[in-house]
Amino acid sequence: MRYRTKVVLALSLLTIFTNGLLLWLSYRSASGLLFAQIQSKVLSVAATSALFVDGAAHESLRTGEDETSAAYTRLAATLRRVRDANRRDDVFAKFVYTMRPDAADPAKWHYVVDAEEQTAEKSHIGDAVEYKSADRTGFSLVAPRAEMAFSTDQFGTWLSANAPIHDAAGRAVGVLGVDIDAAGVLAEQRRLFTAGMIALAIAVVVALVCSLALSRWVSSPLSRLKTAVEAIAEGKLETRVDVKRRDEFGEVGAAINAMAGALRERETLKGALARYVSQHVAENIIAHNKLPELKGGRRRITVLFCDIRNFTRFANALPPEEVVAFLNAYFAEMIEAIFTHQGTLDKFLGDGLMAVFGAPLDDPQHELHAVTAALEMQRRLAKLRERWHGEKAEIASGIGIHTGDAIVGNIGSEQRMEYTAIGDTVNIASRLEAATKEHRCEILLSESTAEGLGDAFVLRRIDDIQCRGVAQPLTIYAVEGTSPLLRG
Repeated sequence: MRYRTKVVLALSLLTIFTNGLLLWLSYRSASGLLFAQIQSKVLSVAATSALFVDGAAHESLRTGEDETSAAYTRLAATLRRVRDANRRDDVFAKFVYTMRPDAADPAKWHYVVDAEEQTAEKSHIGDAVEYKSADRTGFSLVAPRAEMAFSTDQFGTWLSANAPIHDAAGRAVGVLGVDIDAAGVLAEQRRLFTAGMIALAIAVVVALVCSLALSRWVSSPLSRLKTAVEAIAEGKLETRVDVKRRDEFGEVGAAINAMAGALRERETLKGALARYVSQHVAENIIAHNKLPELKGGRRRITVLFCDIRNFTRFANALPPEEVVAFLNAYFAEMIEAIFTHQGTLDKFLGDGLMAVFGAPLDDPQHELHAVTAALEMQRRLAKLRERWHGEKAEIASGIGIHTGDAIVGNIGSEQRMEYTAIGDTVNIASRLEAATKEHRCEILLSESTAEGLGDAFVLRRIDDIQCRGVAQPLTIYAVEGTSPLLRG
């Protein structure tokens, strides 16, 4: 799910929840207040009206024949005046009547006087009261009481109240009941609920519109940040984020811009290092995030020298532009072969180069990698000759390889330094390269290099030579090919 959708959904749900809760609380409070008002009114009607009922006359009414008596007529008229006076917009008294408990069973009640005219709804003296109040508290001869909830019967929904009727001696002889039609109250509650739902719907629509605008405002910089990060991940390190805001998004945008700049500098540095060392060596150096120190160390390495034979004569016969183009094409292939086999380019020597294996990173198979790189260099040169014509097609090179201890490190000053190797090992490798012309071999390697190869190559002993500065003669070898085990 997208962040924008989450924001809209979260705000919408929050709005529905908070407004729904507010609606429920408001509706409950308003309904309770409305009920309390109606309850108070019906209780007041019952209590007040009971005072106008003649208790002695009421007590004299015992049978159905008494309904034709003057006392019944007078009491019915009183109840009708009470009923009609309380049929208003705010309260509608549907039924007004009197009751008394059964003499044999006080839990049972009977109607006495009913304000209704001669209709099917009229109750007569002695009719049993079958009405059950909603709160099941019944009728009270002690004090006025109103029901705590609406009641429903076959005639409708009501809110009832009753008050005791007293005779001249103050004895309770019955109760006066008033039934308020709850249809108006329920209609008002429905109106309140409908208004609340409309308000909730409007709030949800407004919240949805606002949340969409807010999510767009929030997610817009996120989209730009995402696009920039994706572009940087694709290697477009010149990408910059344009988020001009003084908040967290602006801070993230500035951090991404700084990161992109640092990555670009890092790639530039790695690209520069990759001109001299292999890719994995460059990445290892950068990973340490530390400038090289001006110190060296002694370690066992393999040094490779490569030189183009008769290059001076060749260069004098061609225009300078062609010579430079030729060298660039030649060195591109040679360096790639060196880097492929974990070598480090030490320096260019005019038409030749010097490479080191086993430094600056340790390589337990530096002899093997150096000889493998030399063979690949010769193969690449053969492919170049196939494309060239004239004198370039006759180009050949010699490679000398020697293994031994040398001092390696960054030599120079704070302004300019280079990683190089110095010592007899370097000089001997250079002498071996020069000896390739005399012995007519493309690759010559010393006995110390041969010892480190194991059975990886088939070697042919060439001769023992004396190198300047070295007391003992050196046995040199040529590579006849790889061993069957290595080829397999």
